[in-house]
Amino acid sequence: MILPALLDVPEKLLPIIQRINDFRYFLIEGGRGGGKSQTIGRIFLYLAEHKSLRMVCGRETQNSINESVYSLLADIVRSNNLYFDIGASKITHRGTQTTINFRGFREQGSFNIQGMEGVDVLWIDEAQAITKQTLDVLIPTIRKDKAKIFFTMNRHVHNDPVFEKFRDRSDCLHIKINYDDNKHCTAALKREAEECKKKSLEDYEHIWLGEPLARAEDCVFGHDELFSCKTNVYPLRESYGYRIAGFDIARYGDDKCACVILQQNGSLHWEVIFADQWQHKDLNYTTGRILTTAAENKVDKCIIDEDGIGSGPLDNLSKGRGMDNFVGFRNPSIGYSDNKEYANPRTLNTYKLKDMILKGHIHIPDETILHELEEAFRYTFDHNQRKILISKEIMRSKFKVKSPNLADALIMAVSLVGEVKAQQDNRFVRHPQYVKEDSLFSVAGVR
Repeated sequence: MILPALLDVPEKLLPIIQRINDFRYFLIEGGRGGGKSQTIGRIFLYLAEHKSLRMVCGRETQNSINESVYSLLADIVRSNNLYFDIGASKITHRGTQTTINFRGFREQGSFNIQGMEGVDVLWIDEAQAITKQTLDVLIPTIRKDKAKIFFTMNRHVHNDPVFEKFRDRSDCLHIKINYDDNKHCTAALKREAEECKKKSLEDYEHIWLGEPLARAEDCVFGHDELFSCKTNVYPLRESYGYRIAGFDIARYGDDKCACVILQQNGSLHWEVIFADQWQHKDLNYTTGRILTTAAENKVDKCIIDEDGIGSGPLDNLSKGRGMDNFVGFRNPSIGYSDNKEYANPRTLNTYKLKDMILKGHIHIPDETILHELEEAFRYTFDHNQRKILISKEIMRSKFKVKSPNLADALIMAVSLVGEVKAQQDNRFVRHPQYVKEDSLFSVAGVR
């Protein structure tokens, strides 16, 4: 191809120009120095020179014009003597009258998409920061048949919403490019990459090769460790098979009730053998569903979320029917003298689950549970500097994450694991009055 100097871009990104009419979406991802923003900026300006278009450059939030790609575009205009007026908050082509505007899609907690229906070309920079909720509102707003939407990003974590939504779509051109694919990458940048590689391979792979982080800094679970749960298969050993169930009872309109059943396959190994959700109903239905699920799956002990409306089914079963194999799970604050690491039972048992995962002691084949654990469990610190999970209410309102019903049911079931193990160990404790020190069995180490 013979291209003007303005479109002197890395060869790996030429398909954007060659096939621009074949796709609606363009997902360009990779590490620092790959030329992603430079390339899209040049294509943006080239289109603005030749057609009268409505163009927008946006990101999740933008407190000032300096946080946008405004400076990048202005530099390209000046260095190439292009026929644009550079205003205080927009860039306009003097001939075609194409105007490039800059905006944040979320301002003060509300969506800022007014007037986006008529946009011809949209460029979302730093697309790894775009939330699913923003995408769900923004994308349907771009209604023109021939509109083009560009995403440039250095992936943050495995399940970045933009990457998950567009990577496999047939109407999306997806290209990954790094600094070593960019003929314009400077020697100084290459030296920086090599220095980073010497100090931290993990940082190098994320910053310079565009690999996602194993998990965000405040996420409890990483993608790789959760993925290992799918392969941690441990066969059922003779004399095991004890089953415990956790029931999460829905409180809100979109929530569902959930049940997860764990089976003990060995002394330390457990497996999720059953997971189910249902739209929450009245007290009688929920109680009946719990009772039937426990009976049909031969569950030995059940724990029910006792906070809120979950106390109704528990009272009906444990007090009304006198069934002692149903107990309650509550989440009050834990006193600092009782636990100096975790602030409440939900956090404590979440980290017990994490420990089981890291040690390979649990098999979780259910994809929904794994997704909920990866997405919905973030932590902060309380006033005593103890870890505490960010509440489901804040996760719902701030991060737009649905309630992790199945994952919460699993965590409640995990809270019983220690009790089961203690009871089993106690059956084999030597009683001093029956065992002498010179016992052959004692000498042999048999309990």
